Amino acid sequence: MAMGKIFHVAVDLTLIAGFLSGVKKNTGVTPNIGLIGEPNVEYYAYKYLDYGDYVYDNAASFMRNSRFFVKGLY
Repeated sequence: MAMGKIFHVAVDLTLIAGFLSGVKKNTGVTPNIGLIGEPNVEYYAYKYLDYGDYVYDNAASFMRNSRFFVKGLY
């Protein structure tokens, strides 16, 4: 039971990090990490956002190279 909950929270945090990365890449808007004020927490907040970039970039790369996704022409 506890492992399932940990996995669920990990997936939720990954989805949020990926969402924030997508917002950053499409609009340029990012969270103001400087408002935190605690250097250790800021460090891990930046690491979390970098993880979101990693997730977003790998998901986009997978979709670009997969035959199951096509680029829409609007």
